Amino acid sequence: MPTARSSSRQYQHHLSVRDQLPVTKSHTAWKKPSCIARPSSTAGLQKAVRLLTRQNIPFAIRSGGHSPSPFAANIDNGVLIDMSCFNHTQYFPHKNVATVGAGGRWLGVYKELDRYNVTVVGGRVVDVGVGGLILGCGLSYLSDLYGLTCDNVVNFEMVLANGSITNANASHNQDLFKAMKGGANNFGIVTTFTLKTYSINQIWGGIKSYSLDQLPALFTAMQEYQSNPKKDLYANLMLQAFTTNASVGAVLNMVYLKPVVNASAFAPFYSIPTTGDTTKIQSLTQMMSGQRVPPLPRWDWFATSFKPTASLYQKIADIVTKAPELAAIQFTAGGSLAIGVQPINTNLIQADSDAMVHNATRALNARIEDASRAEGVYEPYQFMNDASWDQDVISHYGVEGQRNMRQVQKKYDPDMVFQKLVSGGWKLPKGNLGPYDY
Repeated sequence: MPTARSSSRQYQHHLSVRDQLPVTKSHTAWKKPSCIARPSSTAGLQKAVRLLTRQNIPFAIRSGGHSPSPFAANIDNGVLIDMSCFNHTQYFPHKNVATVGAGGRWLGVYKELDRYNVTVVGGRVVDVGVGGLILGCGLSYLSDLYGLTCDNVVNFEMVLANGSITNANASHNQDLFKAMKGGANNFGIVTTFTLKTYSINQIWGGIKSYSLDQLPALFTAMQEYQSNPKKDLYANLMLQAFTTNASVGAVLNMVYLKPVVNASAFAPFYSIPTTGDTTKIQSLTQMMSGQRVPPLPRWDWFATSFKPTASLYQKIADIVTKAPELAAIQFTAGGSLAIGVQPINTNLIQADSDAMVHNATRALNARIEDASRAEGVYEPYQFMNDASWDQDVISHYGVEGQRNMRQVQKKYDPDMVFQKLVSGGWKLPKGNLGPYDY
């Protein structure tokens, strides 16, 4: 990789420019940046942003590099800002908050907070980066109790397009504070998040594994679990079924946020035969560290939302096991389909095969959305962290939400630096607002 150009030498005591590091998880997001800048301080980041904007140089920002979206955290022929030096975690017990660096990963956050028997509403996969998850809203095993991860941000410390440092919270820059929750990389570069903490450490949980022939029973149990009018907010789970890979089958991550064995909230699942079971009393960090993430080199995913019904789950089971698009996925070397079901409380391969698999997966997602619309249970919301690069996530925020975000953009980034120079990721819609309103 090229070294820094001469015009940036005065900033080299703040910036290190290195060869591309293999931290971008999915090969679909591997790109060829002209160089990678790794600022080691807020002052260094400020100078980098000023330099890039003054020189009109395209750039991208990477926290953990977990997203498979090709340009969400990477770039061709531009500068990649690697935030990995911003990886601190500090607990403030008198305020019940922790400050967390935007370039850290959740395992480091959890291990530090375990020393004090507290945790935060953070990522469920421990090697995910802090920044990307929070700015995409963030689902957590604590979300039924305390909301999305972004709902638990007390303060965003961030560098704006003009290189200035600012804070956004409930009493300062309130409009920016609101827009940052689900705002992705549209308004600035976050250096530090201040998060609420909660006294949770020991839990019951783990992974139950099933053969694929149990998928109908699992969907039936899932619908019963979600339909409980007095849902236990301490119970959380995540179901993933690898419907084109019988050797993996289906896995159910289960968490009860108290040290209580076999809580009644999970009763619909207990009678289903398992092929493996790691559930036990352990710390929440230990449970999340034990989750299996298949070592697939290339990822693509789509998001949709619906209210659960028994008949819809039956249709989904048929779609993900019988739809003709499955053949295109199975045809690719190592191709595999995984469907993930993530209940949310209503109170809150080969590179040349990417296009074929993407189109097939998009068609499967469309089939599920058509089925949910036919039953009148479709929800016009797309969860950014699980959305595909070509899903129009921010348009699903509603007309008023989009209008507010545009006003914030004009106020804090009038030159549209984070729309033009930072072109990757989920951007504010152009042209007419919509099409979704609430």
